[in-house]
Amino acid sequence: MSRLIAFILGMVAGLFFGRLMSPPPIMPPPAKTPVPASKPRAPEPKRAPTPDALTEIDGIGPAFAQALNAIGIHTFAELARQNPDDLAAQLPARINADRIRRDGWIEQAQRLANEQSDA
Repeated sequence: MSRLIAFILGMVAGLFFGRLMSPPPIMPPPAKTPVPASKPRAPEPKRAPTPDALTEIDGIGPAFAQALNAIGIHTFAELARQNPDDLAAQLPARINADRIRRDGWIEQAQRLANEQSDA
């Protein structure tokens, strides 16, 4: 029995002193984090087109021009691309598609937009 106890104590002592005497494990060097060369530049913001005087169109006064601006129409070209029915649905109730057609808003806007592009 004493041999067994001596054997176990020898094993425990060997493990303990073996760990003390063994070299530390070799650790790989820390990974290098890539450094970006430079920050990419943000794209230049699109410049909004210069607003046109929509009141130059017969039938559009300051109030209607303001209503058009409120829905994002600021130029003759933007107005020229509109459909009278869709446009009337976005504007206040007192402006209907029949009035837009009767006053020729779309046609006048197309003519004025073409004059600007020719100039």
